[in-house]
Amino acid sequence: MRSSVGVSLGTCGIRTARTTEDGAWTDGTPFDDWQFSPTASDVARVVRGIVDSPDAPQSLGVAYRTSEERTQIADALAEEYVSDVHLIDKTGAAMEYLRPGLPSHHRTIALFDAGETGVDVDIVDVESGRSYGSARTTAMSGASFDAVVREHILGLGIVRPPQSPDEDSALTAFCRGIKEALSSHLTTSTPDGEHILLERHIFELSIARSTEQAAETVRRLGREAEFYPDAIVAIGGTSNIPLVRATLERFLQLPVIVPDRPELVVAGGAAVHAAHVDATHVPPLVSHRPALARLGMIALPIAGVIAAIGLFTALGSSDEGQPLSTPSSVGESVSQTTRPSSTSTTTTTPAPLPDIPPPPPTTTAPAPAAANSAPSVQYQQPHYYPPAPPPAPTVPLPQIPGVQMPVIPLPVLPRLPF
Repeated sequence: MRSSVGVSLGTCGIRTARTTEDGAWTDGTPFDDWQFSPTASDVARVVRGIVDSPDAPQSLGVAYRTSEERTQIADALAEEYVSDVHLIDKTGAAMEYLRPGLPSHHRTIALFDAGETGVDVDIVDVESGRSYGSARTTAMSGASFDAVVREHILGLGIVRPPQSPDEDSALTAFCRGIKEALSSHLTTSTPDGEHILLERHIFELSIARSTEQAAETVRRLGREAEFYPDAIVAIGGTSNIPLVRATLERFLQLPVIVPDRPELVVAGGAAVHAAHVDATHVPPLVSHRPALARLGMIALPIAGVIAAIGLFTALGSSDEGQPLSTPSSVGESVSQTTRPSSTSTTTTTPAPLPDIPPPPPTTTAPAPAAANSAPSVQYQQPHYYPPAPPPAPTVPLPQIPGVQMPVIPLPVLPRLPF
């Protein structure tokens, strides 16, 4: 069964998604989501690992954010000796994923991509993918929401402030887990249940202002664009927060669509794009007719033309020694009788009309021996058997050594006391 894998690059990590022919989606190769600011080289190493895996996909796509990042990713993939990877911009990848599931009456949408460092808004035509305008705001971001949770947790006094970079990374991951849990739960608590960490309504009060500013950016861009959107499609991990959807609906008075796993929309679109591109590049159909028969079908018409030319040439040369007689009047019939003789050849013309004296008989010189008799020339189309084509030359493949990635052990993060 054919499969396709898409890769997207974000500020907080690299996302991968895999799709199969039956439309099922699965999580792709796991990657350290807590690694901040991954580079194009990190993307190339992830792709290298996907290609080298036992269940390597038949199609592979990577989504990029800017044209500079596209060049960097292409260079990094070349350094990893990875080819046949299809690159697509982030907005185009999202539309590849979303287009089949959007209602037909939604012709223009506002793509609300809530990421780690800000929100990218694009007014996009659904059918063509044309952008009517774009804007970015940093008033709302995943990092700012994490900072809200971090400040609240430190204010509870149940954990001490981090004393090292490792502890700071651990606390960031802990706060992000709380934020994501509040997307589906009303409250969060410690594993033993003794302490309430954060409730949803308190968290929403803290992020309400920034969420409204992001919604105002969408409304202002929609008024400035050529077409006002018919709906809002929220993607990105921050779109899982219920308050984001409620605020967009309240401010814009438009339907808001949040797909399942919005953080994987761009990666999934890259996978769909790669599968479509590879499906259109189908190798041409090759006839199973033997090569000798195919050459014969081409050569036989050519042989017929050559034979016809030879026939006309021979007929013209055989008529060179024959005298030409022209009728004296219209409707006159002329017949010639040629009798072979050892001394001369006499040509007799029919009796003329009564008022015209008959012309005297004419005597011609003996013709060459080849012209004594007028043989009938018959050409038979020869049977042409073209030689078999030579075998195709074999080119040895270059011996490229396998690339082995070094295994770097991750540091063990200390557990924070509660």
